[in-house]
Amino acid sequence: MNWGKFFAELQRRNVYRVAVAYAFVSSILIQFATQVFPFLAILLCAVRMVVLALLLALPAVVCSSWQFESAPEAIEQTG
Repeated sequence: MNWGKFFAELQRRNVYRVAVAYAFVSSILIQFATQVFPFLAILLCAVRMVVLALLLALPAVVCSSWQFESAPEAIEQTG
């Protein structure tokens, strides 16, 4: 496997950009959950479930960004 071509394809399909955006939004959601849930008397396990759900969704988001390319007109399947 040619790793240079693989990483170039990741960059072309914007997988890096999607992963960074997902990490940014996830960190904001986790901070929101850790700050607001205790104030609203929501159990600590709910915060853990939010974190776990975000972690488990990461591979699906990255795979979707590999499979689909977003264009100004529409979302197109590339693979």
